[in-house]
Amino acid sequence: METNENKLGVGIRGAGQVANEHAKAITQNPGLYLAGVCSRTPENAKKLMEAFAPGAKLYARYEDMLADPAIKIVSVCMPNHLHAGEAILALKAGKHLILEKPPAITYEELYRLKDAATKAGSGVKSVVSFVMRWHPMIAKLKEILAAGGIGAIYHAEADYWHGIKTSFASYPWIRKKEFAGGAMITGGCHAADIVRYLKGAEVAEVCAYRAKAREDFDYHTTLVAAVKFTDGTTGKLSASLDGINFPYQFNINLLGTEGLIRDNRVWSKKLYPQAKDATVLDVPTPNSGSVSHHPFKQEIDNLADGILHGKPIISDVLDACKSIEISLAIEESARMGKPVKVGM
Repeated sequence: METNENKLGVGIRGAGQVANEHAKAITQNPGLYLAGVCSRTPENAKKLMEAFAPGAKLYARYEDMLADPAIKIVSVCMPNHLHAGEAILALKAGKHLILEKPPAITYEELYRLKDAATKAGSGVKSVVSFVMRWHPMIAKLKEILAAGGIGAIYHAEADYWHGIKTSFASYPWIRKKEFAGGAMITGGCHAADIVRYLKGAEVAEVCAYRAKAREDFDYHTTLVAAVKFTDGTTGKLSASLDGINFPYQFNINLLGTEGLIRDNRVWSKKLYPQAKDATVLDVPTPNSGSVSHHPFKQEIDNLADGILHGKPIISDVLDACKSIEISLAIEESARMGKPVKVGM
């Protein structure tokens, strides 16, 4: 009979769709077990535990879960506006952290979260759900870039286009700025993060514009930004929650001195010298907004390996804060109608 001895106990904060996907990933990792759940809706928490860990503990208060020494890792799966505050409490309690994106929705939250992560020190590990980093297509693109397949990148683009329908699980709150933060924050942060990750350079400045093609959201739902990187190269980022009449799209364009990447299509004379057209990579594309398609298992396995075996975590809190700072700057630039420097 399998026991939880020598495994790390994980407590999940939340019991919605994403929390269920986290629970699935946690129970599939041999070094972890689901020790407890804390939700504002106890009936949903009980359903989650029945599905994945009938022996888990139900906590009425988040503070009680944080105080339990059996909980070594906390997974925060709450709505956007609660991410930073609840992550800060977990870090202050000395818990390792799985944090859903966005890590913050305001500059004030961002600075408090960075401070808490810094004070927690290297002994407290964290991972943030910028899940695109664990997607097989992105892993393949990283290999191509590491091999110099397209040379030095001088222009990088990413688009997050996800028409949020009324049937979307988070629809009741995601259409409110006070809860979601904005289109570039709630979804476009994936685009901001992936250009940092693939290009390997930070963003210095953005200049953004915004529009709105629906009335059920109380904020601008389409944003586009010209981007200047710290190395002087250029880029473009966009986010749109308006397109309910076409499927989710996540677009990546990388222009290099020796070739070009457009999603899963690669022009590279170095790697594919005989090719007459773009080489199509035999990998799935990340064109699904469903959380069931997200690589949560790989993300949570990465954290477990970081805690148990000292392996590097490819998206921790401090790194993720750099990505959300770009998103905050884009929202600010679009609102003010002028360029905004990042990291100031």
